[in-house]
This record gives sequence, C-alpha cells and structure tokens, in this order.
Amino acid sequence: MRLCTFSAPGIERHAGVALDGGCLLDLTALHASDARFASLLAIIEHEAATLPAIRASLGRLAGASVSAHIHAVHAVMLELPLQPPQIRCFSAYAQHLKNAFDQILKRKKNPLASLLLRALFKIPPSFYAAPAYYKGVRLNLSGPGDTIAPPSSGPMLDYEAELGVVIGRGGKNIAAGQAMRHVFGYLIFNDFSERSQLMKEMGSRPSAGPAKGKDFDGSNSLGAWLVTRDDIADPHALQVTVSVNGELRGSGTTASMSHRIERIVEYASWNETLQAGELLATGCVPNCAGIEQWRFLAAGDRVEVAIEGLGSLTNLIGGKQEGGQ
Repeated sequence: MRLCTFSAPGIERHAGVALDGGCLLDLTALHASDARFASLLAIIEHEAATLPAIRASLGRLAGASVSAHIHAVHAVMLELPLQPPQIRCFSAYAQHLKNAFDQILKRKKNPLASLLLRALFKIPPSFYAAPAYYKGVRLNLSGPGDTIAPPSSGPMLDYEAELGVVIGRGGKNIAAGQAMRHVFGYLIFNDFSERSQLMKEMGSRPSAGPAKGKDFDGSNSLGAWLVTRDDIADPHALQVTVSVNGELRGSGTTASMSHRIERIVEYASWNETLQAGELLATGCVPNCAGIEQWRFLAAGDRVEVAIEGLGSLTNLIGGKQEGGQ
C-alpha cells in the first residue's frame, strides 16, 4: 500500500492511501471516530489493527460510506508524511564515500599530494565492521514541494538521494533474521547538505561528525509516499535517480549497500528500544549526490529524487537563510 499525508479545502493533514486511477482514500475521515487513524504516525503505531482495516476498506470501495472519501490526487496537496520520533542517518555505501573523496582530492592545490592521498585512501575496516550513523535533527523537516533555503554557512548546497526505512513494530536487540518484521515501509529521503561547512566539520580534530553542514531548517526532506514493506519485493534492488531542472544528474541502485537493512535495524536496536515511526536513513546511493560530480545547487533549482516503487520527491531551492557566523 502507498500511504501519504494530504491536505485539501476543509481537510488538514489527513492520512490517505493511494487507489488506482490517480485517486486516494481519506483514511482519517473514513475512520473519524478512531484515533488510530488520526495521522500516518498513529497508523504506524497501531499497524496490527490499522493495516487489516485499511485492506478491508480497499475491498469495499463501491460502498457509499467509502466512496464519499475518495479524492483525486491532483486535487489535494501531498504533505510531509510524518514527523519521525527519531532519525538515524546511516552511511551504508562505501562507493559514495570513495566518489566524494576523489572529487575533493582533485581540487587539492598540490597535484603530487593529491595523487599520493588518492593512492593511500582506503575505506577503514571499521566502516565494514558496523554500520556508522549520526543522529539527524527530527525537527528540520521538509516535504514534497517545499522550498529549501540554503544555509548561510557556504555556497555548496547539495542533495543526497537515500532510501528511508520506517520502523513499525518496535523492539530492542532485534536479531538480523527478524529485523524485516519490524520494518513498516519505505520512503524517499533527500538529505540536503552544505558541503563547505561539512568538510570543515569532518576535517577538524576532534570531530563529532556532521553538525551545521547538515543541520538547518528543512534539511531532511521526506515523502511523498510511504510504501508498506509488502509492496517492495526487494529494497536492495531499487533504481534511484536525481534530476535538477529536468536534467538527469545521477543514477544508482540500492544493490550496493555495504550493510543491508537487516544489519542496520539490528545495530540501531542494540541495547536500545526502537519506536514505531523512527526513520533509519540508509545513506546516499552512489552517484546520487552533487559532490560526486562537483555540481551543486543554486537558487531557483528544482530537485527531484525518484526511487523505483516509491514515486518521486521534489523540492525547490530558494534564497539563502539569514544570519551566520
């Protein structure tokens, strides 16, 4: 099932499910007396009851009580699907790191030093031993169609096309063999980043990892559809593309994950209880970030990330945010 959050005249942030023919069913209105359908997050939190009820509703679309709550998708506004209670941003693709590092080295002022560093550079063994992540700011959110104001920290605003994994049933110390049972579904995540600030932060010692290079208003873009786990046959075999102003800027596949989703869920839940609605971002798909081509975003750009089976997520780039150091 393809779920969303939408608004329309007289409707504010209702949960919906996609139907054939470019329509959706308003689940919040259909189940107006049931708080478990008040939002997409509530549906996720109560998936054992809500998902069977949604499937039952889809089986009786011709009934008057159901058909009264059907809308054309083009007549509504798709919104940020949910505000996750937690965001963990993983780095699960070694090739993305290699591509980005290579571009940085090409721009070193000393060519000999650049060649030497390129020859010596290797992904550290620790990257493969456990899936590294940092905590994303769960309040810095944007959704489909939203405008992203570049931060004042620098001129190198970038996109990162990622597969987002949304937790359904919570749990602690989840074994990899059981991990997929705890996945509710998948959505598109565009992890906007300001590279000049990020390189300063990651190059400093000591470094606690990304900070203001990724933490700014609207930097975590999600949506538009949250697709349930059963609708995606293999999340490790999805084609991903990024376009800017209609020009294809990058394409890749989730097949090259260095850590599979099962391992990511297992590691995230180690000694810690995962909650329904948490977002595990799996990292930038190789060739799907501007830094890998050294091409960055400018005011007025239209960025579209598409992932096979999940649809697309579009954002506009506005003027710079005020303030700065």
